Amino acid sequence: MIGVYKVEQAAVLAEKIYQIWIRAPHVARHARAGQSVILRIDESGERIPLTISAVKGDYVRFIFMAIGKTTEQFCAHKRGKNIRDGLGPLRKPSEIAKYGTCAVVEGGV
Repeated sequence: MIGVYKVEQAAVLAEKIYQIWIRAPHVARHARAGQSVILRIDESGERIPLTISAVKGDYVRFIFMAIGKTTEQFCAHKRGKNIRDGLGPLRKPSEIAKYGTCAVVEGGV
């Protein structure tokens, strides 16, 4: 679903590694392990795919590395800043069998 999202929390985790929580109720309700969202931070910005790393209530967390113009602009967003639009959750969810607690690790950060 396309929606306008708002940054709830942003933090630096390490050099060029950022964590951003956004309010995205539809995504949070439907997200499954291994899925992503395509975000566009402003009207003229490029679309970037980011993997969902956690969901809590109406909020979705992304952890990413600032490696280009758009991700550097995104990591500068502070609490309350709007994100122009987003689409997701996307991709086929990861299959998880009943093994107990699992961690899904994806390429990138």
